[in-house]
Amino acid sequence: MSDEKTRLLNLMRFWLFGTFIIVWAAITLYIGLFTDNDWWWAIRAGFPIWGIAGALCIIWYIGYSWWLNRKPE
Repeated sequence: MSDEKTRLLNLMRFWLFGTFIIVWAAITLYIGLFTDNDWWWAIRAGFPIWGIAGALCIIWYIGYSWWLNRKPE
């Protein structure tokens, strides 16, 4: 893999990880603020939402990696 493709893949990894962290924090905070339960309950209640977001980030990263390696130089 060329240096340019490696740089693009690292940039995509950075943004996808940042997106996941923002989604995780926002969902957990939102559930925690509007319920009277503890933080562990908020994390478990938000799992379907941020679990799907995490899975989509991983799928997007794998697809982008495949696309970069398939594209002719």
